[in-house]
Amino acid sequence: IFEIKEDILKGLSFVHDYKQINATISQNINVIIETKYFETEFDKKVEKASQQEQAIYWASKFLQEKLNVAKYLLNPDWITRDSETTSFRFHGLALKYVNLYNDLFKRKGITPSVSGNIYKNVMANPEAISVIIQTLIDNAQKYSKKFGKVDIHISDQPDHIFFSVESYGPRILDSERELIFQPFKRAKDAIKSQEEGAGYGLYISQLIAKRIGTIIEVEQEA
Repeated sequence: IFEIKEDILKGLSFVHDYKQINATISQNINVIIETKYFETEFDKKVEKASQQEQAIYWASKFLQEKLNVAKYLLNPDWITRDSETTSFRFHGLALKYVNLYNDLFKRKGITPSVSGNIYKNVMANPEAISVIIQTLIDNAQKYSKKFGKVDIHISDQPDHIFFSVESYGPRILDSERELIFQPFKRAKDAIKSQEEGAGYGLYISQLIAKRIGTIIEVEQEA
């Protein structure tokens, strides 16, 4: 982490300030939606909100996720910090991100499927786990073709929870399988797809995974 930290420290030095600014934006748009619409549940109020209000609300949500990635790049020790650890239901957290990306999936004519049975709680840092979930779903949305297929599976195993995101996207060569987990590295076909990417999402996700005692693996079919 030290080598990458030297390269990105300057660019990420204002993350804390950005988080504070975004918190103000988020708080204000939430208050506007909360007080303006009379549905019982907040999610229903968001659905009733104007296109401009929804755009601000979701843009703030996405910015928060990107800032979380930067946070753990700068401070990897926070991944397992005791004060950040709590018990939470993995399935609910994963569904949050499926819903967060719902509009972006719709723009590509994709309806992601979610399967599996999960009841277990996880004792970990939910914000750090969110980085992994968000990265995998983000990549599936970003690199899928229009009207493609995205399958998300979550299931309880005897001693762990299995989480997978399957989609049709650019080819990853065998020689690139480890490369894509290195900072600022992307597969050649991903670059050719013209989709923008910084190349550190999978890097920090794998770093988080290893710190909590698991790992992210890639499987691919022709």
